[in-house]
This record gives sequence, structure tokens and C-alpha cells, in this order.
Amino acid sequence: MRIRTFALASASFTALAVAAPAAAQQQPADPAVEQTAEESDAAAAEDETIVVTGLRRSLQSAVNLKRNSEQQIDAIVAEDIGKLPDIAVSETAARIPGLQVTRRGGEADTVLVRGLPDFATTYNGREIFTAETRVVALQDFPSANIAALEVFKTTTANLVEAGLAGEVNVRSRRPFDFQGFEVAGSAWGLYTKQAGKWNPNVNLLVSNRWGFGDGGEIGVLLNYSRTELDYLDSEPSNTDFIAPGPAGRFPDIQRLYYRSGNRVRPSINGAIQLKVSPDVQFYVEGLWQGFRNKISDRQWEQPLYGGTLSNVVLRPGTDLLSSGTVTNPGGDIFSFQGATYNKTDTYQFAAGGSADLGRLRLTADVARTRSTFRGSTESVDTVFRPTGTFSVNFNNEVPEFSYGALPGLDNVANYRFRGLYEEDQKSQGDDWQFRADAQYETGFDFLPTLEAGARYTTRDAARRFGNRYAFLLPLDIPASALPIDYAFNRPGFRGTDVQGFRSWLTPTYGSVRDSLGELRQFIISRCPSILPGDPGNGCASYTLDPVAADPRSRYTASEDTLAGYVQGRFAFGENLDGVIGLRAVRTESQVQGTSRINNVFTPVDVGNKYTDWLPNASVRWRFLPGAQLRLSATQTRTKPTFGDLNPASDTGAPTGQCNAAGQSTTSNPFDCVRRGGGGNPFLQPFNSNNYDASLEYYFGRGGLVAAAVFRRDLKGFFQNQTLRYIDPNLGALELTAPINTNAAQIDGAEVQFSSFFDWGFVPGFLRNFGAQANLTYLDTEITDGNTIIGQRAIYGVSKWTYNLVGMYENAGFSARVSYNKRGKFLGFIDIRDNNNPANFGGDYYYQYGKPSGRLDLSASYTINDRLTVFGDWTNILEKPYREYLSSARNGAARADYIRFLRYDETTFSLGIRARL
Repeated sequence: MRIRTFALASASFTALAVAAPAAAQQQPADPAVEQTAEESDAAAAEDETIVVTGLRRSLQSAVNLKRNSEQQIDAIVAEDIGKLPDIAVSETAARIPGLQVTRRGGEADTVLVRGLPDFATTYNGREIFTAETRVVALQDFPSANIAALEVFKTTTANLVEAGLAGEVNVRSRRPFDFQGFEVAGSAWGLYTKQAGKWNPNVNLLVSNRWGFGDGGEIGVLLNYSRTELDYLDSEPSNTDFIAPGPAGRFPDIQRLYYRSGNRVRPSINGAIQLKVSPDVQFYVEGLWQGFRNKISDRQWEQPLYGGTLSNVVLRPGTDLLSSGTVTNPGGDIFSFQGATYNKTDTYQFAAGGSADLGRLRLTADVARTRSTFRGSTESVDTVFRPTGTFSVNFNNEVPEFSYGALPGLDNVANYRFRGLYEEDQKSQGDDWQFRADAQYETGFDFLPTLEAGARYTTRDAARRFGNRYAFLLPLDIPASALPIDYAFNRPGFRGTDVQGFRSWLTPTYGSVRDSLGELRQFIISRCPSILPGDPGNGCASYTLDPVAADPRSRYTASEDTLAGYVQGRFAFGENLDGVIGLRAVRTESQVQGTSRINNVFTPVDVGNKYTDWLPNASVRWRFLPGAQLRLSATQTRTKPTFGDLNPASDTGAPTGQCNAAGQSTTSNPFDCVRRGGGGNPFLQPFNSNNYDASLEYYFGRGGLVAAAVFRRDLKGFFQNQTLRYIDPNLGALELTAPINTNAAQIDGAEVQFSSFFDWGFVPGFLRNFGAQANLTYLDTEITDGNTIIGQRAIYGVSKWTYNLVGMYENAGFSARVSYNKRGKFLGFIDIRDNNNPANFGGDYYYQYGKPSGRLDLSASYTINDRLTVFGDWTNILEKPYREYLSSARNGAARADYIRFLRYDETTFSLGIRARL
């Protein structure tokens, strides 16, 4: 007999990798499925004993989880994450079928489930959030600290109420996941190409369990992680205004923007488990997640208007400029240097237990969550006044510009201080969660299990925000007079020939933050020189104190939620089973804020009550060995954020062709208009009726081919819109606010394949290779509402998304290369003629994004069962993200230009992973 062992990253993760998800732990094992898997393994192995570890084990565990789950679920388990350590869970999510991510600042900062952001986030099955939001950013979870990432694409009544796209559960490790004493950790260096920095990263886990008495046991686990990343993203861009001119139309300003900074995420989680007897268990666990972000962003803004155009090249058959030279533009070069510091601390503590009383199983959980966000921004604005003439070259494919010469660029005295922008904000959120569940084994074959439970949460949220700006440009102060230091910024676009002009003198991040008191004192000392009657300079209220909160942006909110559910599992024979249930959720909320109209502040206090009834039904038919069909119908709802509910609104003074009474002097009332916006306290949750079907075939060890189709019928989803209307008291208004749109429909399909090629008919060397592939298609339509850009589209949704993964594992060496791509999507639209939104007879523009494909590589070598070396390379192709602009303002013919490109960070890591 031969024994074949595949590479093992950490043997202690083996038991963990096959653990059931937290939300599905009550589900009984499926003997038919288990027997099928065993028969498949036996047939494939024949005369071999196979010890499956490493990538194969992770793949097999994820497939088995999907196969046995009563929901449509996809996941990645700890062994995969441990072996190929992404920095953050958001990066791990990119490898799950049907999930897409957007990236900025060297990481995935937004996760979409089937193209949609509307999902709930839970930690060990309980709700978790950051500050005043309703979800937690998945990038705040270090991948090394979690046991599994589970994505529920359909829901059941016993889960915390999900959003439109489903629910994402992060499952942590607990001491009973391990056999005994464990010490495991990893350390790696992370290098970012654009920022040119190495940063240390570390993770350490210690766990043990002890027996006592007659079958009693206690376990303790502590897990620490610290990740750090320096980043630099580079963006050349055009303005969104297409200026007319005698030589042609073109974007009137071009910009060069750098987003750089340092991001640190410390994290600690721990757990104590106590087994009093085989039937009674208790636990206490806690989580702290920190987020520290220093953002050093800067921009150089070159005006193109007012100068002399030469070397003009127009696009064929149009008046749109493709390239040319601009000499002596009419405006100064504007630039800013931002110095932002953001800090978040999130805590969650929980305690609970379970008791098996014969046929009855009882579980309970109580949790406390508290999260606080603090952020402050200081931005030093300057203008550059060159001592000679210069030219700017640009084209519409890449919005770049360069100079033949720019005299005085290296002399701080040639920069003039324009002003200081300051911003300060604080957000808080906290809640208590109580949950109790009961599961009863009936003994009836057709209805084996009944479940019921209740959950109560009480939630508070608050936010305050303030900003101010001191405008001192009329004093013609040289930047050299400021009490701060200057240096040439690090150039971006490394590895490309894009954007010849890349660097200029900017204030240093440290000197702006460290010299803030002196900088404020400098402004106060110069303010009296500004004419006292000038209300726009910001000097009147400027003090040495931090920025005061603006009443319009301040709100507090409270929300109580009571949920209850009943659910039954049914079965007809051995091959047909399913779940049917109902969850009812009663919500009561109160939101307080302040509105301003005609500079009069008025407190606003709005309450709301509503009940959601969320039924679910699903059935599974195992019609062939290894093959099953799932059908489900569910209803979900997504609540508006507290920021969307903020009752504050701000309506400014009328602008345009106005008379003394604030009325239009022309026949068009909108030639004199008040503009403003705010939240909408009357937003209701939007509901979705969801229909899903999937056909799945499981083969070999961890092999899967699956296809799914789904439909979402939405009513009342949220979307920001700018509306124009005539108010009987205020006249013409143009307000931007979130609204409940009438209805929308999303149709989609998803296919996936996952397997190693260790099949009997495959040559031996090919059995070390594996592949994963998935494709998601989404068709969105606003079925009752305004047509947008000739289509009925929802913001941010790509029609096509796919992921391709190749794997290799043999003799201790593992490698994984992944490529993911999503199609273009509508990013933003501004319509200023609501009387004719479909044909755009007036003023409008819109932007749409076009992400590039991304290629990442991870590799590791297991020296022995206690030591592994690993490395990663992300964003190998270094292709930019693109955003396009389409504008038809003021009735002009439509003009299409690149809006901006973003060259994202590329990272390299090298480290070791060890265990005792």
C-alpha cells in the first residue's frame, strides 16, 4: 500500500477546515451525502491511502460545506487562508465565486456579492458594524485571524436578517477547534512598489484545552495580529466640464492626483470554552479591531482655459480636441497637500452556551458591540505662479500633461499660500444583542426538525462633522512664510511612461500635523489684513480651537429591533428535503438632526415604525449520486443607513438671474434656483423577492461543477438623485438626496468549476494541478422610474464578472495564480432637466467605470510540518482602472472623454509561518 501526502501548511488546521459554519451548526449530518463522498474517494483511490492536506484539503472542505448546507453558500476555510495569507479578508473574498472587489490604496476596499453591496455582515453569526454604519468593512479583518469566510447567497429564517445580496459571516477560531496545545504564527515583510516601502506584519495564536472531572473540559485561545501597509495610487484626470472654444471643445482643467499613506490594523480576539458535560457547553469571546490610517494626498491642477491653442488635432468629424498645445493659460496652477488621520476602534464581547436535552437543543447568546471613528483632515492649499511661459500637451486617451520648462518649480517662494482647509469628525455606534434559539427533533420522518427563536437588539448611533476654510490668497503670502516644511513628493506611475510631469514641492505630512498650532496662529495673525467686509475668507470665526461641529451634519439615532422566527425542515425519502420558515422583524427608530433654510437652523426629530415579514422556502433534490438541484424563494430587506436617514437639510440662497426678492428675472424660473441637499428621514427599507435555482454536481475529492440562476425583484431601493421642483414658498429648488425609487429587477446567472486534476485517467504529473473558475452575469433594470442613459441601470453593477484560478501542489510546494475581471458599470449621473430625463434635452453628464483585469500570485514551500516559507505578488499586470465621462451640458452635442485613470499599488511579500 502506498501513502501519498499532499503539502501540509499547518496540521492543526485540518479539523478546523471541515467544521460546519456557525449559522449551520445545528444542521444534522446528511448520511446520503457522506456515503456518496466516501464511495467517490474509495473508487478514486483504489489501492492508495490518501492523506489530503494543503490546498486540496481546503478546496474539499469548502465544497463539502456548500454541498451539505441548506442555503446556497460559498466559502473559504482557514487552511486556505492560512496557507496563502492575504492581508485582509476583503482580498480573500475576491476568490469566492460570485464576489467582486474594487481596489484602492493597495487593498480591496469594497466587496460586492453578485455585483451588489447590500449585504449584512456577521461575526460568528451575530451582527457587527463599524461606528454609525450598518456593516463592517471586511478589510478590517486580518485573514490570519479567522477560521472561515462564509457567503450566504440565500437565507433561512434562523439567520440574522440578510440584505438584498445575502449575508457574509466571518467565523473566528475557538480553542475546541484544536486537539490540544497550539502555538502558531507568521511574520512577513510587505513591499509596495509605488510607495517604495517595506512594512513588517505579524500574527500569533496560542491555544490550549484541559480536561477536568467526569468529561468536563475547558479551552482558552488568544490570537493577535498586526498588519501594516504603505501605499501610493496615481491618477491623471480631466475635469468634468467640457469647455467650448474657437479651436474646439475639451476638458478645461487637467489634474494629477496622488493618494498615499500608511495603514495599520492591530487586532486581538480571544475565546474561552467550557464543556461541563457532553451535553452542556458555554463560551465567552471577545474581539478588538483597530484601524489607523495616515492619508497624505496631493493634487496639481493645471487650467487649460484662457490660453492660446496650437498644434490642434481634432477627433475626425467632431469639434472635440484630441491633442494640442496650450500656451499661457488664463489661471494659476492650484495644488493642495492633505494630511488626514483616521482612527477606528471596534469592540465586541459575547457570552453564550448550549444545552442538549434529549430531542431538544437550546442555545443562547448575548453580545455587546461598540465602535468609534475619529477623523481629522488638514489641507494646505497653494497656487503656483511661474516666472515664464510654458506649454501643456494632452490627449483624450490618457489625460496627461507635460511641460517643456517650468521655471521656479523648486523655489518655495514661487508658491503662494491660498488657504487652509480643516475637517474634524467623530462617529459612534453601540448595541446590545440578545438571542435565544430552540431546535426540536420531532421523530417524524417527513418533518424531522422544528426550530424557533427570538432576537432583540437596541442600537444607538451618532455622528458629528465640522469643517472650515481660511482663504488668504488676496494677501499674496509666499508659501515659504508658513511654519511648515516642504519637499518634492515621491513621483508615481513607476514602471510606466505615462505623465511626464510627476513631482512638485509640497508640505510634508509630519510638519502639517505637528505644527498645526503654529499654522493656526499664523492664519489668525494675518486675518486682520483681509477686508472685514469679505464674508468668504473664513477669518471671522477662525480660532486656535479644533473645528466645531456643523449642526447640519450632526445627528443622533436610536433603533430597537425585535425579531422572531419559526422554521421546519422537511424530508420525503432519502433524496428530497428542504426548509420552510418565516422571520418577523419589528423596527422602531428615532433620528434627530438640524436643518437650515435661509440661514435659519431648526431642530428636526423624526420617528418611524415598521414590521417586515420575511418568508423563506427551499428544497433540495438529490436526483443522482453526486448531483443535486436546489430551489429557493426568499424575501429580504435592506435598511437605509443612519446617514441616509439624517433629517438635516441645507438649502442655500438663490443664485443665477435673480431679483431682490429671490425670483427669476427671466421666463424660466430655474434661472434663479436654490440648491441644497441632505438626508431623507422618510426613507423606508427596500424589499426584495428573491428566486434562486442551482444545479450542482460533486465528483472526486473536492470536485464541483455548478450553475445557478437567480432573480431579485426590488421595491424602493435607495439611490441619490438631484431633483428640480417649484416650492410654493421658496421658489425653484434643486435638491440632491437619497430616495426610495419605485422598483427594479435583477436577473443573474452564475457558473463555477473547482477541482484538482487527480483523476484516474489523467497522467501522473497533471494530478498536481488544479483549477477554479467562475462567471457571474447580471442584468439590471429599473422597471418603474426614469430611464438613465438609454438603459435602465443601477449604479455600480457590472454585467459580467469572472475569476480564473490555477493551482499547483506537490512535494511541499504550493502555488496559486488568480485572475479576476469585471465589466464596466455606471458610476454617477447628474441630470439637470427632470422634465426630459430620457432624451436629455438639457444639462447632464454621467460617468462609468471600466476596471482592468488583475493577476495575483501566491506561493509557499513547506520545509517540514512546523515551518513554511511563503511569498505573494499582487497586481502583476499593473493595468489602470479607467473612468469615462460623457457630457452634454448646456444643450451641446455629447462629448466623451477619459475622466481619470488610477494606477493602483503593486505589492510583494515574503515571510515564514511556524507552529510548535
